[in-house]
Amino acid sequence: MNIQDIQYFRKLYILKNFSKVAKFYNVSQPAISNSIKRLEILFDAKLMLRESSRKELIITPAGEQLFRHSITIINEFEAAKKEIRRLTAKNFSLGLASVIENTYFYKIAEKLNNMGLLNHIKIYESGSNSLKRSLKNGKIDAALIGSLNTEELTETTQNDLIVQNFAVSSFHIFVSKKHPLAQKKGVHFSELKDENFILLNQNFVHLKVAQILSKANKLQLHEVLETNNVSFLMNMVSQNIGITILSEAAQNNYPDIVSIPLMDEVQPQLIASIAYRRNHYFTNKQKELLEFIANELGTEIVIQ
Repeated sequence: MNIQDIQYFRKLYILKNFSKVAKFYNVSQPAISNSIKRLEILFDAKLMLRESSRKELIITPAGEQLFRHSITIINEFEAAKKEIRRLTAKNFSLGLASVIENTYFYKIAEKLNNMGLLNHIKIYESGSNSLKRSLKNGKIDAALIGSLNTEELTETTQNDLIVQNFAVSSFHIFVSKKHPLAQKKGVHFSELKDENFILLNQNFVHLKVAQILSKANKLQLHEVLETNNVSFLMNMVSQNIGITILSEAAQNNYPDIVSIPLMDEVQPQLIASIAYRRNHYFTNKQKELLEFIANELGTEIVIQ
């Protein structure tokens, strides 16, 4: 099967017009027609019917079924290309969620460097939600991510990902030392109803935490800014522009910021995990590297 045939088919399904599809891909109209014919021979089924009287293109049930599978086929093909390219380049692409990177990975980076392994790792930094998407589309080989205990992301089970947990932490409120809350030993989220929040954006699980706690306490969050940069966020907090919520494990290297435990009886927790695609192929060297990282983080994975 030619992957280009699937791409032509998807576009034809959407546009319902052969000439428009041909123009979009800058090919001849017969090329699109031949592509559909090849698919129909392959699947031994009619995928589309031309209603000549109304000049309408009708999608058959077989065509509907193929369309539902087509995006998965294309995504898997693209993921395979990226993964094979990295294998050929002998690179190991490791995604690191910002908070987890600064809390856990830096501790083992020196050992990896001393063993001559660090230079074989290509680091990809982002939020956990973004990294999960990158894992699924084959952009990275493995990742250290954070998930919430409210999510269905458990060890060894989540469709196309293998996930192994290695740490659990609670969430704290981070405020400037100039803030009135700075002297508190603990705070309930309901006490923050009039505060200005600076939050990590939708690429991070922390935004979801704020939303969960806001809903549970029936309050409208005063959000002044979202960012994907942890350092920028902490600088803003240190200037007392707003407060934020982060994992208690977050490294607070800012002398002008204090962290305050949340005292809510029911609250989300951050689960730190190693994750990789279920059908991803690792070379022996990559297996050794990932298993070493897992061992240093206090867990164990056995890659098949």
